Amino acid sequence: MSGRGEWTLVGRDDELKTIEDVVSARAPGLVLVGDAGVGKTRLLREALARAAEDGVECHWVSATGAARSIPFGAVSHLIPAPSRPRADPMSLVVTVERDFARRSAGRPVMIGIDDAHLLDDPSAGLLHQLAVHGLAVAVATVRAGEPLSDALTSLWTGSGRRLEVRPLPATAVDHLLDEAAPGPLDALSRRRLRQLADGNPLLLRELLADALDTGGLRESRGVWRWRGTASGSPRLAELVSARQRALEPAARQVLEVVACGEPLSLALLERFVDPAAIEAAERSGMVVAERSGARTALRMAHPLYGEALRASMPASRSRTVFGQLADVLASMPLRRRDDALVAGVWQLRSGSVRHPGIALAAARQAIDRFDIDLAERLARTAYDAGQGWEAQWLLARVLQYQARSQEAFDMLPPAPPPGSKRLAIWAITRAGLLYWGLDRIDEAHETLRMVPSGSPGHDLTEATRSWVLFYDGRCEAALAVGQAVLARADTGVRAASWATMGAASAAGMLGRLDLAAELAQRGRAVLAAEPEHLPWNEAQVGLGLCYARYAAGELAGAVELADEGYRAAVASDARGMVAVWAGFRGIIAKSQGRLDGAEANLREAVALVEENDQYHLVRTYWAELAGVRALAGDLPGARRWLAAADARERTANRIFHPWVELNRAWVQVAEGDLTAAIRTARHAADLARGSEQPTIEAVALYECARLGAPEPVRERLTALADLLGGFASTLASAADGLLRDDGSTLEAAVDDLVARGHTLLAAEALGAAARAYARRGRPRLAVAQRAATLAQACQGVRTPLLAATAPGAEQATLTRRERDVALLAVALSSRSIADRLGLSVNTVNNNLARVFTKLGVRNRRELAVVLGQERPDVRGTGHRERSSLDSR
Repeated sequence: MSGRGEWTLVGRDDELKTIEDVVSARAPGLVLVGDAGVGKTRLLREALARAAEDGVECHWVSATGAARSIPFGAVSHLIPAPSRPRADPMSLVVTVERDFARRSAGRPVMIGIDDAHLLDDPSAGLLHQLAVHGLAVAVATVRAGEPLSDALTSLWTGSGRRLEVRPLPATAVDHLLDEAAPGPLDALSRRRLRQLADGNPLLLRELLADALDTGGLRESRGVWRWRGTASGSPRLAELVSARQRALEPAARQVLEVVACGEPLSLALLERFVDPAAIEAAERSGMVVAERSGARTALRMAHPLYGEALRASMPASRSRTVFGQLADVLASMPLRRRDDALVAGVWQLRSGSVRHPGIALAAARQAIDRFDIDLAERLARTAYDAGQGWEAQWLLARVLQYQARSQEAFDMLPPAPPPGSKRLAIWAITRAGLLYWGLDRIDEAHETLRMVPSGSPGHDLTEATRSWVLFYDGRCEAALAVGQAVLARADTGVRAASWATMGAASAAGMLGRLDLAAELAQRGRAVLAAEPEHLPWNEAQVGLGLCYARYAAGELAGAVELADEGYRAAVASDARGMVAVWAGFRGIIAKSQGRLDGAEANLREAVALVEENDQYHLVRTYWAELAGVRALAGDLPGARRWLAAADARERTANRIFHPWVELNRAWVQVAEGDLTAAIRTARHAADLARGSEQPTIEAVALYECARLGAPEPVRERLTALADLLGGFASTLASAADGLLRDDGSTLEAAVDDLVARGHTLLAAEALGAAARAYARRGRPRLAVAQRAATLAQACQGVRTPLLAATAPGAEQATLTRRERDVALLAVALSSRSIADRLGLSVNTVNNNLARVFTKLGVRNRRELAVVLGQERPDVRGTGHRERSSLDSR
């Protein structure tokens, strides 16, 4: 914010340019029309300030309801003092015109008029005269929908202009949120605040102020989450309730019903509300009608109108309205996709469940849309209403999603009804609770095997088994089971998405990326054949391929999938999905050396999922955060995150155990214990091998090479390269280059690393190549320059290989005298160096010759590049690079 307490003006470049053009052309005026709070006043003040900087004489007129009863009250400061007490209205106008004629003769004059619709008639007439006679440019703000005097209307009906000030675009609102929020917001909170403000900066300011006052905006793991409501603030209520007061009772009743049910079908509304009242509500501008095909629906004109109305309604009235809505909808055919969910929610809010079967169907739909808190309320309502086994199972499933594992296990029926077709859904729920919730691995697998082949839901059970096998580090079995499910012609959408998740992920870990892509394509084909696309099913297919690309070293492709999945999850308002994708984005960013992005995404993932970590992913996120802080050189922070991860250690999710250990190795690097770090990285490789992740094993072995021990891992890494090809071959080649100090081999690996998105590994390898060339007396200036460029893309990252590549690192190989000479030689001649250090010119040149040899450079220009310094041309332009020592 600026020092005046105002927010930065953003998203108004076009409007400011229009005002500037109007003033430059000395048009009569411009009227800025917009809703209350949209930013008209802020825009006008900024325009005046800029005009004043350009030499325009500026005046401010503020119209108010209080001053409206006083003739010329709003413009009294524009009237010369001697004329105020005694002049009649016409004389005052003439006096002011003469005064402005004197002013405008030398430079343009601009008058900003705020809330011009509140002007008293004499003030409006005076300003109109100044504008139409060319004595001043009048730029006025007017609230949309307010009646205007003829004087104001003529400002744009003649040669003036009218400009509608629309709500701010989403990018501008995001900028204001970044500026005004106390810290980084999670994506869902940002989206909700953006929706509620609807481009209105005043409402956004009040939302944030209210959230900070009431504690609705809270910090979690460095990320701020908005958990408040938009209806509790008296300031907000006043902002949005003024327009309701002038309405007739019948129209206000329509507003209440629409506020409770929006978007509300017009056909449903007309069942118990007078059509004339609906028309009156529409004319008020508080309600808008929208058509979708043959259906017309009504909603409040601004999201906060509904919030404020619902908050102001007495509890008994709101319950009555919700009950009426639920009863009417329940009496109609529930043809639309969300009808059952809507009717279930209305029942909840009415406080009376007269249609428990609808509540059960609504709970299923809430789960499909990943609104788990709502699903629990609906499922519990159905369970309490006696909906039997299915309600009990559904409630257990919801509690499972909330990571309330023991409570869910206790709620789950001990067995399905005898002879029931529900064995599969019961087994899937029980197995998930046993595996992720209670860490009873063997029992989970046994439960899934209880569903016989050919029975209803067997495909879904097998898809679940594929998923569980993958997380348990049994990738070959996960792939086989998932492939079998996807090969069936009758596989359902849910089974296809789960099987794709397990099989494609496993194929990627096994190094079979092409197969993973084929499986993902098969899964998407099944989803595309269904008319209803549930976001979680699509996300699972994307996650399977993302796992595969990450494991295969294709970080560029993995980033693309993760970003796409993240955006879709945010749009679906699915917290768990956002957390998973944010976590993946963070893991990938860390691998690329983008520490800021890695930490932001991982913190968001933790903040969103920590409270209901159903699949126990937080341990991996914490370990990755430990790795991020270790790479940044923050040892205390790295130790804290690693300790948190260790406190969550479990038998389940063996697939991630080597990932945790690799991050532990980098914490040990930050501690300065390279021996322990190499040992831990080798242990991670063993864990990866034991959990059937040869791709991750190759990465872990290369970590040993990066940390200075390529020889012990050479044979196994070569074997993995022969088995896997692709990324593993590149890693084996780079490790061989590090072992043999072979610049050509290292340089050859770099292009592949860059193409795959491994900027950090590429920077390390190319820096090592540059040093290898230099040590052999064959310096490659272009190689050193490119290595420095790649290293700059990993700013803040600290690794042993990058430290050796960093500007000035080469000086560690020089004696103190050689280092002093080298640093001075970038800008000074040998004679000047000799004079400064008290040496002979020959001694300087001998030291400089040794420097050139050690650093592998041929002249001072190359020396400046290697040392990371710009060399000024101390002898002016036209200087030709001379001998290698340039001693004169």
